[in-house]
Amino acid sequence: KAAWGSRYPGVVGLWVQDSGAFLRFYGYPKVLWPYLRSTNLMERFIREVRRGTKVRDHKFPKAEAVYKLLYLESERQEGRWAERKLKGFSEVEEVLEKMLQERYAPRTQTLTHNS
Repeated sequence: KAAWGSRYPGVVGLWVQDSGAFLRFYGYPKVLWPYLRSTNLMERFIREVRRGTKVRDHKFPKAEAVYKLLYLESERQEGRWAERKLKGFSEVEEVLEKMLQERYAPRTQTLTHNS
């Protein structure tokens, strides 16, 4: 921001405004960064869904049939993903569990009464 802010104020301003999601990436353990940047798992899933629809020649009687296909393929792929361990995942598993618990733990509210 200091180096480019005076030269390109509009671009730097947009980057600073929309950088929250990008900078959140740096909050994860460094060993997982390559996996967070990769889309290999999603590309594999899409390829398998396409293969499943090609076999059926794109003939689905109802929209629900497509949802069923997606569900069944995701279940099949989940079994394959569970077998694979990401390199370095065991090192940071506890850190990720703690991060998720902090982010998604139910928030409790306390009520105070002034008497």
